[in-house]
Amino acid sequence: MAATAIISVLPMLPAHAQQTFDATLASVNSPDFLTVQAMQMFIDLAREKTEGGVNFNLAANGQMGSQKETYEQVMGGIIEAAHVSGSVFGASLPELQLLQLPFLYRDNAHMVRVVSGEIGQGLYDKLEEATGVKVLMLALADGPRSVWNNARPIRTPADMNGLTIRVPENPIMLDTFQALGALPTPMPFGEVYMAAKQGVIDGGESPPYALGEFRAWEVGKYFSLDMHTSGHAVLAINADWYNSLPENYQAALEEASAESVAWFNVELEKANEQAMTDAASHGMEINEVDDLDAFREAVAPVYAKYAPIVGGEAAIQAVIDTP
Repeated sequence: MAATAIISVLPMLPAHAQQTFDATLASVNSPDFLTVQAMQMFIDLAREKTEGGVNFNLAANGQMGSQKETYEQVMGGIIEAAHVSGSVFGASLPELQLLQLPFLYRDNAHMVRVVSGEIGQGLYDKLEEATGVKVLMLALADGPRSVWNNARPIRTPADMNGLTIRVPENPIMLDTFQALGALPTPMPFGEVYMAAKQGVIDGGESPPYALGEFRAWEVGKYFSLDMHTSGHAVLAINADWYNSLPENYQAALEEASAESVAWFNVELEKANEQAMTDAASHGMEINEVDDLDAFREAVAPVYAKYAPIVGGEAAIQAVIDTP
C-alpha cells in the first residue's frame, strides 16, 4: 500500500513526450515574393503536419546574407534551410549547370518535368552526396525568362545583335547573350530601371511576373517571349539535420513540400498571365519569336562549351527531348 501511495502522488507524464525541432529558413527575397509565399506555406504545413514538432523561422529580406552565403551556411550546418536559385549549386556540382543552359525548355511545365523527374532528381541526389545539402521543393520556376527592350521586338536571333541587355551575374547567361550577338551587362536588379531610363542599357530579361515589379513598360516598349531559360529555385536543407528528424516528420516535410509546390505552380501561371495583361494595358508590345530552333542553333557554341561539364551533348538533348 505504501508503494501504491507513493506512485499515486507522482506527476502524470504523457505516454509519449513529443520531440520538437526549431530551424531557420533563409531567403534573400521579401515575404511578398511569390516563391517566399510558397516557403511560408511550407513552414505552416510542416508545423501543422508535425503537430508543432518542426518549427521553421523565416528569415527573409536577406537577413542571413546572399543566396551564395545562405547556401554555404546550410552546407556548414550554421542554418538548417535556405530558399536559393538552382544556379548557386554549379560550383559544388558542375553537372548541375545542365539545368541552366539556354533554350532547353518549352515552358515552365516542361522545366518542372525535367527538374522534378529522373534527370533533375539524379543530379540533386549527387549534390547531396557531394555537399550534404538535401533539396526539397524542386523546380519552383523563375521564368520563363524573356527579353524586354526599348529598341525593337525580338523575333529572330539577328534581332538581338548589338543590344545592350542587363543580365544577372551568371556565366551561362553572359555566354548566351554574347552568342546571340547582344552586349550582356551584369548589374544589380535594383539599378535596372534607372539604367534603362538613362539609356545605359537597351533592356533586360526577366520572367513575365517581374515586369510589374519595376514598371518595365516605362523603360521598355517590347517584351519578346524568347523564353531563353526557365530557371528554378529550391529549398536547400542540411541533410544531417533532416536525417536527424523522426521518419514521420521527414514524411510530413515531403508532403508539405509537394503541396506548397502545387500551389506555387498554379499561382505563378496566374501571376505571369496577369503581368503580361497589365504590361499590354500600359502599351507594351508582347510578341512570340518566329522559330525557337533558330535560337538553339545560335547558342550552339554555349552547348559545345558546357557539354563536357554537364555530361555531354546526349545529356543536353535528353532535356530537350523530355516529353
